Amino acid sequence: MGSGGVPSPDRLLVIRHRAAGDLLLTTPAFRALREGFPGTKIDVLAARGMGALLEGNRDVDRVLTFDRRSLASQALLYARLARGGYSMVLDLISNPRSAFLAALTRSRVRAGYDIRGRAWAYTLRVPREPLGLDGRPTLRYAPEAALDVVRALGIPSRGTDLHFTVSATARASVSRWIDGAAREIAGRPLVACLPAGSWPAKTWLPERFAATMDALAGDAVPVWIWGPGERESVDAVRALMKKPSLLAPPTGWQELGALLERCALLVGNDSGPKHVAVALGTPTVTIFGPTDPATWHPPRGPHVAVEAAGLDCLHCNANRCPLPGERHLRCMRDVTAERVAEAARALLRDAAKRQGTERSCASR
Repeated sequence: MGSGGVPSPDRLLVIRHRAAGDLLLTTPAFRALREGFPGTKIDVLAARGMGALLEGNRDVDRVLTFDRRSLASQALLYARLARGGYSMVLDLISNPRSAFLAALTRSRVRAGYDIRGRAWAYTLRVPREPLGLDGRPTLRYAPEAALDVVRALGIPSRGTDLHFTVSATARASVSRWIDGAAREIAGRPLVACLPAGSWPAKTWLPERFAATMDALAGDAVPVWIWGPGERESVDAVRALMKKPSLLAPPTGWQELGALLERCALLVGNDSGPKHVAVALGTPTVTIFGPTDPATWHPPRGPHVAVEAAGLDCLHCNANRCPLPGERHLRCMRDVTAERVAEAARALLRDAAKRQGTERSCASR
């Protein structure tokens, strides 16, 4: 029996096959499930290439991955799920594909969001977002949506802190790279910068990133990070700088985490790597526009959201800006390099003060 009175399933499947950030934002739900069902085998269905995000996570027993672009991979997944074996399935996406996958398992308990056209797949339907007095959805930090499904099972939340475990192998790899750049670093803090973005509408201007890193280069060492398919664009942004900087080596999710935990700060767009940094406790400065920091930014900790002011189109959730002329991408263009650099400097000063206090306490 689970802690909330729900019979503990032998095997439980959580469906979360979307972007990296979405998967990390679900780790508080995994933690609550582990506490509520301590004897249950918990599997997570994730997109191909995302398994490393859950490597070493003790709240998950196994990660299943599949390639949404491959018919063969999908067929294998469908056959696997159709064989059954799960006594509970939680669909934390509830789109048409995931609803079909949940129904395919024929699990006795299938929980998902009460969304028109998908609710048929679930035996337990949960409202997608709570409504305020004005009838509009209440904006909350993203992990709360997954926790709503967990709470519907009678299992309490264990907080919304994200979790990411860095392997010893990844740490050793990044340490070798940092040791090789010791002369350039010269004891200064590292500031990671990721100028790439998955949505064109939420990608800040390249020249602003370069200007921000130039402004920080005196007291810190800018490190440009990049992922698959981003090297050329990051090289182009780095070339706009007037001062020296470092280009990070190729990294998978584990190596990226090892690098970010060695950095004093990450500056970037609203993206998956930002959530890795948050999970590791690395301070962040994030430029927001079409997405809302009330949902995609942690409510606590050394993290700053920078966004334009006074725009009625802010938080539109558009992948590409539909507005013409002078209104096009105003939410990005109205954020200056000076504002982002000042937010970064403030976090670096706070970090330096904390380190000074820690050294002082350790010497007593």
